[in-house]
Amino acid sequence: MPTAGEEFFRDHFDRLYAYVQMRVGVRECEDLVGDILLRAIEKLEQLKGDPAAWLFAIARSRIADHFRRGFQLKGAGMNAVTMQQETLEQRPAPAARVPLEELEAAEFRALLQRKLALLSELERDVIAFKFTDGLSNTQIAQVLNLTPNNLGVILHRALKRLRDAMLDP
Repeated sequence: MPTAGEEFFRDHFDRLYAYVQMRVGVRECEDLVGDILLRAIEKLEQLKGDPAAWLFAIARSRIADHFRRGFQLKGAGMNAVTMQQETLEQRPAPAARVPLEELEAAEFRALLQRKLALLSELERDVIAFKFTDGLSNTQIAQVLNLTPNNLGVILHRALKRLRDAMLDP
C-alpha cells in the first residue's frame, strides 16, 4: 500500500516536472523537482485546500530561489528573460516530424519565447499555469494569492498582449 508521500508524488509529478522544466530547463529540472517534492512531502501534514495549488506555490517559491542563486553566482549582468530564453531553447524537439514541419515549429517556438519575454513575470506565470500545467483559474488564484476575478483580468490582458505581440511583424 503506497504511503501518502508516494501517492502525492505519483499524482503530481508529471505536471510539476513540465512546469519546472519550462522555467529552468532540462539540466536543472530533475534536481529542482526532487527538492520541491521533498519539501512538499516534509510539509504534507500542513496541507490545507487544493494539493495542486499548494504544490505549485512551493514550486514557484523554489524556482525563484533557484534564479536568485543563479543571479548571485553569475552577477547582475544576467537577467531572467535571457535565462528563460536559454532554458526554452534547450528543450528537446518533438520526434517524428518532417523537416519542414520541424523548422516551422522551431521558428514558432522561438517567436513565442521572444514574445513571452515581453510580458511581466506574473503574466508569464499565469499563462504557464493555465496552458502548460492545466490548472484551473481557482487553483492559479490560490497559488498566486489573487482573487479569481483579478486573475481573470490578468489572464485576459496577458493573452491579448501576447496575441498582439505575435501578430506584430
